[in-house]
This record gives sequence, C-alpha cells and structure tokens, in this order.
Amino acid sequence: MSERRRDLARRAEELRDQRASVTVQLKDVAAELWRDGTKNVRELGRLTGLSRTTLYPALRERGIEPTDRTHREAGEQA
Repeated sequence: MSERRRDLARRAEELRDQRASVTVQLKDVAAELWRDGTKNVRELGRLTGLSRTTLYPALRERGIEPTDRTHREAGEQA
C-alpha cells in the first residue's frame, strides 16, 4: 500500500470516528429538545438532520417514549 493510500485510509477512519461521535451528540441534543418541549419527531429530524427511523430508537434509548401522548401538558399540540 502506498504512503498516500495509508494516509487516506487513516483520514477516512478518523472521519468515521468523528461522524459516529457527532451522531451520538445529535441524538443527545434531540432528547434535550424533546424534554424542552419539541415533542414532534419530524421537527426534531429537521433540527438535527437525523431521520425519524434514527430518532425513535435514539429517544427510547434515552428514556423517552415518543409515541406516549399521556404526559403532554394541557393545551400542548401534537
């Protein structure tokens, strides 16, 4: 393997690690947004860039059941 290819492979690995870290951080931010009142998964997706199929399990992993509407405050909309 050439030196250039090794450098590029190393850089690709660094970027993959960064992406994984950023994704975890975005999931944490989504959970905080939910707790702060943004109770709409579609809106969370717009704000974080995460898909709804990513957000549902991420919220559940953080102790939030996004389909549970029983804990909403009076007057809050879906």
